[in-house]
Amino acid sequence: MNQIKIITVNYKDTAVTERFIRSLQKLDTCNAVDLVIVDSESTVQTKEKLELLGKSAPFKTQLIFSERNTYYWGGAALALQTLLLDYNGPPQWIIVCNNDIIFPQIDFIKKLSALDPDKYHVIGPTIYSSVTGKNLNPYMDQPIRRLEKIYLSLFYINYVSARIMQIALKWLKNSAAIFKRPVASKIKKIYAPHGSLVIFSNQYFKRGGWIDSNYEMYGEEVTTAEIAKKNKIPIFFVPELEVIHVVHSSTTNHSWKREFNYAKTAYLYYKTAYF
Repeated sequence: MNQIKIITVNYKDTAVTERFIRSLQKLDTCNAVDLVIVDSESTVQTKEKLELLGKSAPFKTQLIFSERNTYYWGGAALALQTLLLDYNGPPQWIIVCNNDIIFPQIDFIKKLSALDPDKYHVIGPTIYSSVTGKNLNPYMDQPIRRLEKIYLSLFYINYVSARIMQIALKWLKNSAAIFKRPVASKIKKIYAPHGSLVIFSNQYFKRGGWIDSNYEMYGEEVTTAEIAKKNKIPIFFVPELEVIHVVHSSTTNHSWKREFNYAKTAYLYYKTAYF
């Protein structure tokens, strides 16, 4: 078994997963990676295509098929349940990521392998948005504060008013310098990493960390942060590791109301479970 295992989730569109694999196989020492693809709500067509992609990949590829929709974080949880990994041995690193990630750094694997898994238990890398070019990390520097909790409780009352609040807050962030944060250029501890790609060392799981998938979407950042906080597991932003997130390519068909309901369900869950 290799020291780096990557878990991603395919949902319907295998072209996105194919692009992910093509990007991954361009990396130096990509054969040092084991790839696990969870095929959420599998069809005959997706199974056939993924099997072909797996056979042609230059690294070991394992496919896990699910007849139900696992969603993203649920797919990652299913993979770990299926793999039954021994966290005392390899892999040292487990990367959980969307399949709409692109790896622009040819030495990404080398850079990750050079880090100490006994020190960096959870890593949020630089994640460039394909839409804005901005870095999506750190997702949250600090835990949710009291005023933010009040804002969220108001935000999730109704999807119409929530949309208005979202637009207003976006305008304020873009126009008021007080909301703008400097771009971090050094490794630092953070509260929560962006969920589109999270790197876990085996120490995260050895110290009690787990993948909480008791919701469908939009809860992976806060649940990971709170699990780490509870178990005194540090989370680091490591800017020298860089990827690109082709933003929302997996959710382009979702209406605002549907996305709002997913987010509200996740919020109500982690509010009860962790706060």
